[in-house]
Amino acid sequence: MMAAKARISAAILLVCIILPLLASAFLDHLPEVLEHDSRNKDVTIRGDNSIVRANDNDFTLPRSHDKKNERSLREKKHKKKKKNKKGKKSHKDKTFDFDHLFGGNQQEGDEFSPYLQPFDVPQTTEEQEPAENYDGLREGFYQKTCPQTENIIRNGLIRAFQNDSTIAAAFPRLLLHDCFVNGCDGSILLDTTPSGARVEKLAGTNGATVKGFELIDEIKAELERQCPGIVSCSDILVYLSRDAFVLSGLPNYNVLAGRRDGMESNEANVVGNLPLPGDTVDQMIDLFQKKGLNSEDLVVLIGAHSIGVAHCFNFLYRLDEPEKAQMLDPRLAGVMRFMCANQMNTLPFDPTTQYKMDSIFYKQLMMKKGLIESDQILAQDIRTRGFVQKFGDDEMGWFDKFGKAMNKLGAIEVLTGNQGQIRRQCRAVN
Repeated sequence: MMAAKARISAAILLVCIILPLLASAFLDHLPEVLEHDSRNKDVTIRGDNSIVRANDNDFTLPRSHDKKNERSLREKKHKKKKKNKKGKKSHKDKTFDFDHLFGGNQQEGDEFSPYLQPFDVPQTTEEQEPAENYDGLREGFYQKTCPQTENIIRNGLIRAFQNDSTIAAAFPRLLLHDCFVNGCDGSILLDTTPSGARVEKLAGTNGATVKGFELIDEIKAELERQCPGIVSCSDILVYLSRDAFVLSGLPNYNVLAGRRDGMESNEANVVGNLPLPGDTVDQMIDLFQKKGLNSEDLVVLIGAHSIGVAHCFNFLYRLDEPEKAQMLDPRLAGVMRFMCANQMNTLPFDPTTQYKMDSIFYKQLMMKKGLIESDQILAQDIRTRGFVQKFGDDEMGWFDKFGKAMNKLGAIEVLTGNQGQIRRQCRAVN
């Protein structure tokens, strides 16, 4: 009897000793567990003595030893969405880290999610190169006087972009049309001037083809509430143009600021100062040289047509002249005829990636698929063809040059120091 009790006691003792050892040995091999309440978008990931909080829209399971399982839930969700909506295309199918694209400038309290935009944007360098300095202009101009300037402008654009993705192309167009007519002074934004003359925005080359004024009004009003009399309308337009390109896939580049606003705007000054769809290469090179830009800058900046649309009246005439029609891809000519029953209809410059800044636009020029005649002839002329070919083959090289060319554009005949004024509203002088 005593021997039996001894054997039972020994067995119990062994169980008490062995079970903890076995549990400890297998603890590191326990599977990861997702604790997820469907009412809560936060997910707790537990595994290997670690706890991570993540959002169910964007996380990858950690510490997996099987590469096939290292697929994020976002990828699964995106593939499922793509399968369910086969045949539908949307520029909003993907998301990105907006804060990362803008160099980590998003500040605490900004109202927008950092996951907004469809395009994975390559980084040209680990650290952004400082922009070339121009008289009176510098980076970080509002850092001390109105540090929230860039965030207010950026957030306003994001809000508009979420409702209308075509708005991105509007601001670079406004900027060029402003800078090429008496310099970057915000004169294209004026509705009236003290002289009473017809303003620039009423010119035939502007008119219905320019937009975005309402968003500029909203952003300016917010800046005036935060920092009265500090930020110029001309600088707002430059920042908006940069942010529009970044939203469309261009790597972030540094912007120079410090411009002041002009007090005159005259429709008559527009004539001869803007590039036209039917311009020759000679005319374009000459015009750009007068503005301090060379032939390479011309080809670099024409790449802004990677996004946006053109009205039919800007290119339909090409079909009526045999010599010009020969420069057109026959399929593109057919699309023009079909889509342009109304001269105010539009076609995208780049139908392949209409909302994305990329080098496909240049490749299309080399295949005679340029919508605008003045774009297309750059791929034929010996002075510019090499640049078109180069940027089509080297997208990163084009990206690097684009920001620099935009800063050169934004420095044309600027008002700085005590020149001009800081308008309280962008449509009228103080």
